[in-house]
Amino acid sequence: MDERGVYYGLVEAQNLHVNDKDRKTDENDEDDDISGKARIRFEKNSVQMQYLGSNKLTFSTQKQLIIDDDELNQSTRISVHNKSCHNKSIEEDQISQKAEQINESQETAILLKQEDHSFDHYSGRSPFLTVLRMNSPEWFYIILACLACICNGGVQPAFGVILSKMIAVFEECDPKQQEKHVLTYVFFFISIGLIILFTTFLQNFLFAISGETLTQRLRAKIFQTLLKQDIAYFDRPENNTGALCTRLSTEASDVQGATGIRIGTMLQNIANLGVGIILAFIYSWSLTLVMLAFVPFMIVAGFLQMYLLTGFTNNDKKALENAGKVTVESISNIRTVAQLTKEKYFDDEYCKLLDVCFKNSIKRANIFGLVFGFTDAIMFFAMAALFSFGAWRVEQGAMTFENVMLILNCILFGAMAVGQTSSMAPDYSKAINSSKKILVLFKRVPQIDNCSNAGKILENFDGQIGLNNLDFHYPNRQEVQVLKNFNLTIEPHKQIALVGSSGCGKSTIIQLLERFYDPTHGQILIDENELSTLNLQWWRSQIGFVSQEPILFDATIKENIAYGDTSREVPFDEIQEAAKNANIHDFIISLPQQYETNVGSKGTQLSGGQKQRIAIARALIRNPKVLLLDEATSALDTENERIVQEALDQISKGRTTIVIAHRLSTIQNSDRICVLRRGHIVESGKHDELLTLKGYYYRLAQANK
Repeated sequence: MDERGVYYGLVEAQNLHVNDKDRKTDENDEDDDISGKARIRFEKNSVQMQYLGSNKLTFSTQKQLIIDDDELNQSTRISVHNKSCHNKSIEEDQISQKAEQINESQETAILLKQEDHSFDHYSGRSPFLTVLRMNSPEWFYIILACLACICNGGVQPAFGVILSKMIAVFEECDPKQQEKHVLTYVFFFISIGLIILFTTFLQNFLFAISGETLTQRLRAKIFQTLLKQDIAYFDRPENNTGALCTRLSTEASDVQGATGIRIGTMLQNIANLGVGIILAFIYSWSLTLVMLAFVPFMIVAGFLQMYLLTGFTNNDKKALENAGKVTVESISNIRTVAQLTKEKYFDDEYCKLLDVCFKNSIKRANIFGLVFGFTDAIMFFAMAALFSFGAWRVEQGAMTFENVMLILNCILFGAMAVGQTSSMAPDYSKAINSSKKILVLFKRVPQIDNCSNAGKILENFDGQIGLNNLDFHYPNRQEVQVLKNFNLTIEPHKQIALVGSSGCGKSTIIQLLERFYDPTHGQILIDENELSTLNLQWWRSQIGFVSQEPILFDATIKENIAYGDTSREVPFDEIQEAAKNANIHDFIISLPQQYETNVGSKGTQLSGGQKQRIAIARALIRNPKVLLLDEATSALDTENERIVQEALDQISKGRTTIVIAHRLSTIQNSDRICVLRRGHIVESGKHDELLTLKGYYYRLAQANK
C-alpha cells in the first residue's frame, strides 16, 4: 500500500468516494453498533420470512420482524424528496392485515396450483385419433395406402382357397386334366404374387410419406408450443430441460410407431380375417362357427395386453424424462462435475433410472410373451377343434376333405393376422400415452404468449416507465410475497439504480419489465400505456438486457452479436460498430479467425469479461430504448470490471437505464438510487444525498469499502 503500485490501484478501484467527514462521524457514533446488530437480526429473520409458507412463521415472529425492521430503519425511512418520516410504532391492525395477506396468498396458491394441475391430464376423447387428424393434408396418400392394404389382405384368403384347390388337383386321375388345373392355379399364384408386390410397395411408400410428415409436423408444433409458453411453465420442476428434450424427441416417434404402416397392417389383417370368414361361411357355416368360437379369446387377450402395458409405458416415460434431466445437467455442467469429482454420482443416478426402464421391460416382456403365446395356442386349439369336427362331418358325408382344408386355410390366415395385430399392443399403448401428453401441451393456453403479435405498438416511444402499487409472487412460490405495494417512476433517458440485499426483489423488477411474468396486483405503465396491452414482440425489441452470467450460443462471434436483432439481416458494419462501442472490437480482430471465431457452448472459449462485452454488443445491435443491467459487472475482476463499466457508461447515454448492482462504486453516478428491502423502496435519492442520511444505503457503502 505504501508503495502505491498495482495493488494500491486495485484497492482504490474498489473504494467508494465517501465523505471523510462522514467517516469520522461514523467512527464516533456509538449507535451504529446497535443498528448493525439490528441489521443482522433482520437479515436472519428475512430469510425465514422468505420461506413463510414452508416454515409456518408465527404472528409473533412476524411482529418481531417488523420491530427489527423499524429498529434498523428508524433513521432511514426518510424520503430525500419530501424529507418526511414514517411512524416508528406498528399498530396491531397492521399485523392483522399482514396475516390476512398471508392467508389470501396461501389460498391463491392453492387455487393456482389446482388450476395449473388441470393441464396435467387429458380429459378429451380419443386422443390418438385427435392427433391423427393432424395428418389430414395427407389423406389422399392415406386412402390410397388403405385401399392397397385392404386389397393385400383380401388376397390372402384367396390364396388359401387356391391352395386347397391345388391340393385337390393331385387326386385327379386324368393326367391332362391334372396338368390343365395345375397350369391354371400356377397362373393364379403368379397373379396373387404380382398383386401383393404392387400393393405392399404402394402401402409402405404412401404410409411412409404420411407417417414421416406427421412426425415432422408434431415435432415442429411441439417445439413451437414450447417456445410460446410463459416462463412460469418452465419454472415447474417437471418441465426441466432434460424432460422437455426427451419428450420432444420421443413422443412424436411414439405416435408414428402406431400410425402409418402399422395402421396399414391392421387394416390388412382385418380385411384378411373378414374375407376369410366370408369364404368360410360360403363353404360351411357350421365349421366356420366352430372356428369363430375361439376368436373372442384372441381379441380379449390383445386388449388385455394393451391395457396392462399402458401402465409400464407411463413409468418408462417418467424414468426416461428424469434420465434426460440427469444427462443434460451433467453434460452441460461437465466442468463443475469434474471439479467436484461427481462423475460416479451422476453415473449411479443415471443407471438407477435406466434400471427402472429395464425392470419394466422385463415385466412387459413377461406379459407380452404370456399373452402372445396364449394367442398362438388358441389358434392351434381352434385347428384341433376344426379337424375333429371336420372329420366327423366328412365321415357323415356332409363335407369333403377339400372343403375342410379350404375353411382351415381361410380361418388360419385370419387367425394369424389377429395374432400379428395383438403383437402391436405395446406400440399402440405408447402412442395413446404420448398422444395424451401432446394434446395436454397443445391445449395449454399460456398467460403470456411469447410468440403473440397482438397488442399496441407505440410509434413515438420516449422510455418513461411507471410501476404503480405492484404486488407480486412467483407462480410456483405463491407463499413468498416478493413485491408489496411497490411504486417507482422512471423518467425517460435517466439511469435508475436498484440496490439492496439478496431477495429484496431487484431482479424480479427486471423480469416484470421484460414481461416474463405479470404482477399479481398493480400495473406497469410504458409511456402511460399498460404493459399488458402492448405488443410483446415489439416491447422486448425495445429492451437491451445484460445479465451477470450472459448466455452465448454455440456459434461465431458475428452470429452471436447479430442475434440481438433477428428482425433483419444485420450488416457487418453495424456488428463492428456495436463491438467497438462495447470495447471488444480490438480483442476480436486479434483472434486468428476474428469475427468468425466460434465461442463454444455457452461461450466457454471466452473469459467472463469477453463474454460480457459481446453480450453488451448484442444488446446494442438492436439500438434499444431501454437498457436493463442486472449485476453486469459483479462476476468480473477489477480490470475487466473497469473496461466493461466504461462500455456500459457509454451505451447508457440517451437511454432509459435500470441498473442492479451490489458494488455501489458502479452506480454512484446514477440519476437516482433506490434502496429496496422486503419488496419495497425504503430510501431514494442520489449517492451523496443517501450517504448524508446515514441510513441503510450508508451502511451498504461502508460494507463496500
